Amino acid sequence: MKKNILFLHIPKTAGQTIRSAFNDMLKKNTDIDLHTGASEGLVDQFSLNYFNKKNLNKDINIFTGHFVFSEACKNFDLFSIVRNPINLFISSLYFFYLEKYKRVNLNSKSIKMIKKKLNFDLELSNNDLKIMPKLIENNFVNSNIITKTIAGIPYEKYYLVHEDYKLEEEDYLKAKENLKYFKHIGNVENVENFLKILISYVPLNSINYRSMNIFKKDKILIQNIKNSIGDMIKDYNYYDTKLLEIIKTKFN
Repeated sequence: MKKNILFLHIPKTAGQTIRSAFNDMLKKNTDIDLHTGASEGLVDQFSLNYFNKKNLNKDINIFTGHFVFSEACKNFDLFSIVRNPINLFISSLYFFYLEKYKRVNLNSKSIKMIKKKLNFDLELSNNDLKIMPKLIENNFVNSNIITKTIAGIPYEKYYLVHEDYKLEEEDYLKAKENLKYFKHIGNVENVENFLKILISYVPLNSINYRSMNIFKKDKILIQNIKNSIGDMIKDYNYYDTKLLEIIKTKFN
């Protein structure tokens, strides 16, 4: 039975772990084909135009990449996976600053613009507790990326931005409405359950995956951040916090 599956991958939501599961699918069933695509530096609306190889002759095609919802998504069995907004904030901020900017100089244009207004550095220490509130207060961090993904609002991929786009209530209501097009939305806290549901849509009885955490952080520091500015992070991601409660109920 022919089937086209689409996984909208929100950055820093167990992507490497999910990818290892997709690779296992390909090994176990040669009728499955995996297509990966994305826009450079942007989480854009999903389109098949972003895929160089889109031969749809295989019985089961899985499309994945950093995309937000689009009208084209309605033609697919649609999946995504989300994460607690506080954990998503901490992981994204450190990963995209330390691993992508400081290590390989990605997003340098935006960060240079930010540093003209706020001279900062992140160093995985309690000194960061003074910096993070200032980044939030100046709207230098992407907010509500889960809601933006599901509402279909593109955003910059590397998290630190010169000016964050602020959602309005109608954007949130659009995201809430679009939930009906998803077969399932999982949570990184239970990837195994998400994958069990996903493989019910393909002719496989089991799937193997590797839990991959490629960027390790000090647990004490993370807890200090949560204790100190956890409420501020939640407020900054107000719509994500609201939407996740609905997702939890709808896809439990």
